[in-house]
Amino acid sequence: MKRSNNILLTCAGGPAAIGVIKSLKKIGFEGRIITIDSDPLSAGGKLSDSNWTVPLSDSPDYWEVVTDIIDRENVNIVLPTGDMDIVHFANNKTALQRLGISVFMSDIDVIKICQNKDEFYKKCKDKFPLPFTTQTLSDFDFDFNESYPIIAKPKRGSGSRGIRKYKSYWDVDITDLGNYENYIFQEYLPGKEYTVDLLSDLDGNVLTCAVRERLQVKAGISVKGKVVLNQKIEKMCWDLAKHLNLKGPVCIQLKEDKMGNPKFIEVNPRFGGGTYFTTLAGVNFVENILQIVNNEPVCVDKLNEITVVRYFEEIVV
Repeated sequence: MKRSNNILLTCAGGPAAIGVIKSLKKIGFEGRIITIDSDPLSAGGKLSDSNWTVPLSDSPDYWEVVTDIIDRENVNIVLPTGDMDIVHFANNKTALQRLGISVFMSDIDVIKICQNKDEFYKKCKDKFPLPFTTQTLSDFDFDFNESYPIIAKPKRGSGSRGIRKYKSYWDVDITDLGNYENYIFQEYLPGKEYTVDLLSDLDGNVLTCAVRERLQVKAGISVKGKVVLNQKIEKMCWDLAKHLNLKGPVCIQLKEDKMGNPKFIEVNPRFGGGTYFTTLAGVNFVENILQIVNNEPVCVDKLNEITVVRYFEEIVV
């Protein structure tokens, strides 16, 4: 059966999925938008053409339910937007592609590196600027005085969940962290924070990227941001994407040290929560993805410097 341009978005309640839906509507997308989420009242589900309630992504029934939805809805493009579900789609990427379904994302080996902050540090520290990172707290004795701030982060996680800041390594109480082995300890970077939306094709060729200065963040999500033209950060991200062989939409986080030098914090191999900021600045990643999937010439528009603020909008259900 020939599949139409029907797009499946996961984690419909998240800002990334909602940003993708708004980006699709901005270009007058004529296909169908199908969303899934474990919450039947997810906001994105009320903006799509068809919404399905699915088990949590760590449920043994998750994948069976999702594949049934893909078949029922005649899906031909999958754009995962959550941290947990991308693993399922990456593990089954080849099988889905054999069915004519484009899973526009990185491969599983790359995702595993990006989702483990310790592995990401080891993979990139010799080639790119990153904050000093270790699993062993005593390592800070050699490089930092006792008043230097430290960040404790879960090896896996997103949205600033579980992150704690300490004045120095002397102030860290490991009993406060629960399972100590699941954490990394990192040099605290006091400067400006940036998110970079980057898009590569499925061969790993970088197509474009947009640098956003995060002016205000709540619960790990940018609520005020400024899209800026910064050639230094753009080149850093292009080089990192090639080094990791990133594919599809990617959200890269950087922060400046006390000297104003940007350093990589983490890479999320999926759409970011501020995706729509980049769309508003003139570069619509979803439009470019559709061009690739439909074997059309890829036209990346010029990026404009803009400042964006967010607000809540209500939906009556």
